[in-house]
Formats: sequence, structure tokens, C-alpha cells
Amino acid sequence: MNYYRAANLGPPVAGAPATPAVDAGSLQVKPPTLVIWGEKDTALLTGNLDGMNQFVPNLTVKRIPDGSHWVIHEKPALVNQYIREFIQ
Repeated sequence: MNYYRAANLGPPVAGAPATPAVDAGSLQVKPPTLVIWGEKDTALLTGNLDGMNQFVPNLTVKRIPDGSHWVIHEKPALVNQYIREFIQ
């Protein structure tokens, strides 16, 4: 099945809306969610977190100031601690 066709997504067409009309409430992630973010990540900037709580209302963000994109390898004990605290 072509999911893009089923979702009515595709390349822009003259005169058509740029994005499909979607109910923002249907885009919410409802389960409790943990994000662990290395603030020195040069691929995924911390600005990506801005507004995330609008779509993930039960969000916990743990920032690691000296962590990079590879924070799980740089600070495994701290990452594991955050995960353990979150799932308890």
C-alpha cells in the first residue's frame, strides 16, 4: 500500500494547500516520554526541544551540558541513571 497516497501526501501542487489539514491533538504522544539531550550535539541542536511539550504533554527532558550527539557513549552512567529514575 502506498501510505503517502493514503495519507494524501505528496509533492506540492499549484493551488493546493502546502500541508494537509491535521488535528494537532492527533499528533500528541501521550505516554510518559524521556528525552536525554547532549547540549553540545552539532547534528541535533537544542532548539529542536522548543515546543516539544506541545506535542508530548508528559515530557521529561534531561539535558547534559557537556554531552554531544554520542552522549550515551560519553556519559553512560548518567544516561542509565536518568533512565532508571524515569522508569521507577
